[in-house]
Amino acid sequence: MKLRPVHAAILILLFAAGVLVADLALDGSFHRSGYERVSPDPQGRVVLDVADLANEDVRFFRFLNTGNQEVKFFVGRDSNGHVQVAFDASDICYKTGRGFRHEGDWVTCNKCDKSFQLTTVNAGGGGCKPVPLAHRLAGKQLVLEEKDILVGWRYFR
Repeated sequence: MKLRPVHAAILILLFAAGVLVADLALDGSFHRSGYERVSPDPQGRVVLDVADLANEDVRFFRFLNTGNQEVKFFVGRDSNGHVQVAFDASDICYKTGRGFRHEGDWVTCNKCDKSFQLTTVNAGGGGCKPVPLAHRLAGKQLVLEEKDILVGWRYFR
């Protein structure tokens, strides 16, 4: 059987589609929706309403300031009702840019598939654990300072 140019083009397209699907799967894009974009207010703060954040719920955010510095982070409420905040990166796997995915009361690294209980996120990072992000609660609002968010910029440049 002779390979015609149209068959070669179809094979190339199928290969490219397979590579794209594999990249999306490795990136964790099939496991979570996109990031919600946030920017600092004139006082250099990001204020998020967490009143409707249910237990074992996690939301992913993409911070972008006027200096075009991008930082990804997530906010979750653990099974005890405490708000947990961390960069979408770990000290070890950040270079791949894959971050974490949410699975019940757990967050799982999209590179090495190690899982960590949401209740441990604020306690500290290290290794493949998500790196915690300094924050404070003001009533039902989560307040993040731009300077604290930019501490994690090194994970995303």
